[in-house]
This record gives sequence, C-alpha cells and structure tokens, in this order.
Amino acid sequence: INKFIEVFAHALASSPLADVKEKAKQLNVIDFGSGKGYLTFAIHDWLRHSQGVNAQVTGVELRPDMVALCNKAIAKLALEGLHIEEGDVRSYQPAALNVMIALHACDVATDYAIHLGVRAGAEIIMCSPCCHKELRPQLLSPHPLKPILQHGVHLGQEAEMLTDGLRALLLDACGYDTQVFEFISLEHTNKNKMILAVKRATDRPNAEVLAQIREIKGFYRIQEQCLESLLRADGVLPAAA
Repeated sequence: INKFIEVFAHALASSPLADVKEKAKQLNVIDFGSGKGYLTFAIHDWLRHSQGVNAQVTGVELRPDMVALCNKAIAKLALEGLHIEEGDVRSYQPAALNVMIALHACDVATDYAIHLGVRAGAEIIMCSPCCHKELRPQLLSPHPLKPILQHGVHLGQEAEMLTDGLRALLLDACGYDTQVFEFISLEHTNKNKMILAVKRATDRPNAEVLAQIREIKGFYRIQEQCLESLLRADGVLPAAA
C-alpha cells in the first residue's frame, strides 16, 4: 500500500490535478474491486489527512458482504468523504471522476475500467491487470517466432505483454501519457504490473499511434481487443477502417 501511495503521489503532482488543494476543488476517486477496502481507506486517509485535499473516495465492489463490512467500519470511524457501493465496472456510472483505480481486475474487467476512466475524462488512471485471457486464443504466432512460442508459458507471457502494450498505446491515442512498470517486488506477488496513465494538458495527433496499433494487430492476427472495441463503439476513437 505504501508503494501504491508513493506512485499515486507522484502521478498527482505531475497531472492537471496538481493544484487541486490550492483551488479547493473536490477530488473524486473511484477504486473498482475495492474488496476489504485496505487501499480505498489508505488513499482516503492520505488525501484527506496527510494532504488536506477535499477528496470524495468511493469503493465499488461486487460482493455485498464486503460492501457492508466496509461501510460499517466507515460509520464506526465517522469518516467523511468515503463510502463503498455495490456495483460492477461494466455498468457503473459515476457522477464525477478524476482518478480511476482498478487493481487486479480480471481479464477484460481492466478494459472496462480503463474505458470508463477515459469516457469520464479522468485525469489519472491506475490499473494493475491480471488474468490476460482475451488475446491468447486469437494469437497466431508469426512464423519466425513459432519455435519460441510453442511453449505454453511463453505464449501466456506474450499474450500478457501484447494485451498491456495495446492498452498503453490506446491510452496514448486517447490523450494520456502512459507508463507500464513493476510497482512491487515479485517476491510479494506476481500481480505486480502497473499501467499508469496521466491525462495530457494538450491534445496531440494520434494517427501514428493508431497506425502502430493496426500494425501490431496485423502482425499477430489479432481480430479484437476489448478496450479498442469499447473506445471505437463510443466514438472516442474513429471506427476501424
């Protein structure tokens, strides 16, 4: 949790939200898949009590027992600006969103979370994906790589790399400066990859990035990637040629 807060603090300082405290604006944070609320409570505490930011932090969780458990603790501690809602990232509609967090969202749930963040105009998007299942059945190994990718473990690693690489490129095309990096040691968990996207202050042409995406998909014979489909269906990105 401390490492996550460190990453978030750096992202906040380099984002369009850097002056949120000085301008006394409300900062709206949503944590999808909040579970028992460890991260949700921590980020609320850091923003409200360490930084003095007027933060409204919402955890969204599918399991009603976890929602009840967390809200009971919130009521007991009389915490303002924090609540947990029962909901699904595929259908959740936030009233306002500045920071979208989704740690360990399984497979395409990460794509739905990123799409929601982009669509809502979130200035910061933070994801730690897991279970990269969507692309693997689609992949046709380019001939020179077949001897390497005949091993299942390598194919799985390739699917993970391609999935998160395409997500990063799609975020870039939508106006975000995006990084993909390890944010905690492998000795703690193998789910240690972070996709961090910070909205750029000014737009820039995305034709080159979209061309890169097309080329990568063509090379691996990828027919569909969930995030791209969602963004194109919404008109955030132009329809595929």
